[in-house]
Amino acid sequence: MTTGEGDAGGRLFPEDLDGVDPVAAVLRADARRAMTAYPEPVAVGALFAAAERVGGGWRLVCPCDPLPQGARELLAVHLEDRAAAADGTTGRELRAAARTLQADPSDEVSTAGLRFRIVRIEQLVRTGPDGPEPPRPTDLDPSGRAPRGEPDLLPGDESGADLTSAELLCQVLDAAAATGNEPDGTFLTPVPLAPVFTVAERGGGRWRPVGRLHDGPQQARDSLVTYFRHVVPVIELPGEPAAAEFAAAAELMEDGTGRNGITVAGRRFRVVRIERITLLGPDGPEPPRPGDPR
Repeated sequence: MTTGEGDAGGRLFPEDLDGVDPVAAVLRADARRAMTAYPEPVAVGALFAAAERVGGGWRLVCPCDPLPQGARELLAVHLEDRAAAADGTTGRELRAAARTLQADPSDEVSTAGLRFRIVRIEQLVRTGPDGPEPPRPTDLDPSGRAPRGEPDLLPGDESGADLTSAELLCQVLDAAAATGNEPDGTFLTPVPLAPVFTVAERGGGRWRPVGRLHDGPQQARDSLVTYFRHVVPVIELPGEPAAAEFAAAAELMEDGTGRNGITVAGRRFRVVRIERITLLGPDGPEPPRPGDPR
């Protein structure tokens, strides 16, 4: 044990230092800072995806869809694809399950020894005094993300909850209450998924999204460059002074500093971070709620 002056407990390092995950610790610290700087989460609509029960948890196996039925249809396609790659009885059972799902929509499918569920994924934007939360320092683009296990693997139980999880749960429940579509008391462990990013513009006293969702912050910045450089001059036809400002803004967004906001020609833009969270219960992740569209 190492001791030194200024260490109130006489210890500089915890006993279990070898068990500390520095990457996870930095991510947790970043999340806590975000909760302080942007304390108000706003629900911006749920997504739905199919997950398969696997060793160690539930793995998302299909892209997200804004409707549960869209996620069911994607799961049916996934089952057909799995059936095509399988032999004999397994292939027949998977194919039959796909047909049954198409004829009789369900949020749970068990077939060929496999189990699938349609999972609800809440989307939240954090806001603070200066507006919506931009990307965090720990947010990396897909090609630069450090390995953090399976990004689309949800844990199989509710273990591992900590103070940050408790705070996140309170904020998720508050955001859900504001929409009038709250979860039941079964699903009380929030599990953050990889965030997504979009571009928002300030106007009329509020921020509104002006682009699609992107997997990484740089992709969102690049989309803003494309808008400034190719869309504004051709579609919006600004005057020469404004056109020059947009051209200069595109150059600034490409200067390698990772800008998350810019004001150009009297218009204000920001790259916005969207959290994706699913709630976990004793039997796995939360399915669609009764108040969700079918």
